[in-house]
Amino acid sequence: MIAFGKKCPACNGHRLTARPRLSWLASLPTAQAYGCDECHQQIVVLFSLSVGIEHRHFVRKQLPPFFLVRIPGRTDQYARIKNISEGGLCFDQHYNAAPLPSRLLKLDLYNCNDGSSLEQLPAEIVTTTEQLLEINGLKTTVLNNCARFINLNQAQRKVLLSCLAQYGTAC
Repeated sequence: MIAFGKKCPACNGHRLTARPRLSWLASLPTAQAYGCDECHQQIVVLFSLSVGIEHRHFVRKQLPPFFLVRIPGRTDQYARIKNISEGGLCFDQHYNAAPLPSRLLKLDLYNCNDGSSLEQLPAEIVTTTEQLLEINGLKTTVLNNCARFINLNQAQRKVLLSCLAQYGTAC
């Protein structure tokens, strides 16, 4: 994604926050690294061009709404999956939900239609952001959690890929 001027190429937002220069493009002498405060896209501004930086290695997919992520704990929590890939997933939690027990979790993918699940997927929460949404005229705060899968065994990877192939659609 590329945009002319100093703005987010994903949402055209102008609220940008400086961030460390981590990509090779940001390390160029005249480049400046930013993050969009609205959609959290990472951006590098080079002269009068804004370039979106993507760090994911796998294609994001959306699952049907009957798939949820189950977060085991004292009481199991369920959250809506925003997108998922072979490398990880993003999910939304209500703001008042119990805090996640740790940065390292074992997540379950749960199919509400037939009750099947893919259990004990080791994951690490990479980032959590708050998002203010207006739904049917009511404002609510949602926590957007992004996690990456770590050390999936061969069986977990095979079943995950099968699930993504069968139910996943491109974002």
